[in-house]
Amino acid sequence: MEMDRLVEWHNGTKTKPTFSAAEMPRRQDNLRRHMAEAKLDAALLTSYHNINYFSDFLYCSFGRRYGFVVTDKKSISISAGIDGGQPYRRTFGGNITYTDWRRDNFFHALQMETKGCRRIGIEFDHVNLDYHRLLTQALPGVELVDVGGPTMWMRTIKSAEEIALIRNGARIADIGGAACVRAIKAGVGEHEVALASTDAMVREIARTYPHGELMDSWTWFQSGINTDGA
Repeated sequence: MEMDRLVEWHNGTKTKPTFSAAEMPRRQDNLRRHMAEAKLDAALLTSYHNINYFSDFLYCSFGRRYGFVVTDKKSISISAGIDGGQPYRRTFGGNITYTDWRRDNFFHALQMETKGCRRIGIEFDHVNLDYHRLLTQALPGVELVDVGGPTMWMRTIKSAEEIALIRNGARIADIGGAACVRAIKAGVGEHEVALASTDAMVREIARTYPHGELMDSWTWFQSGINTDGA
């Protein structure tokens, strides 16, 4: 019996995004302008930073591959089944989920979403030699062009909304720092100090962004022999 290779895991509704309805199109339009100038039919983004920046979805790989395909007409994230419907709810654009029934299902999804493309931008600074080999096998006759450098410069210029988010992040970090200082006492284990700091930040993140997802927040402080490294 042939199992499904791709599914639409569209449970729930799209969540409130991190940025406004104007910010995300601005980012994707910048990418599309570069694609037009470089004569690219599509861009395949694979890194945490670029997928998050251009789609508002932050993946956790769990040893699996993730991608965000942008063409002049569409944008769609390719995600693993382990994430359920979260990528659909978070992605500014469409989403397709690949299953684990065959090892090459990610590349099968990529073939479907880039059908007819002859020049595709990929991130040379994120795709290793083995990954590049697999891409060339999955996309025969397709020229792979670097977009890692250009997208880095797009991310460098911050919008007013991005600056506001960064400032809020710094404010929340200050709350964690103050909690850390209050918790430090002779004989108190470093883990207890870190827990106090992290708890304070997580609660403030939840209060400030009730529509957001609480992911990986942690404290790195240095007060003793157990915390002189990360």
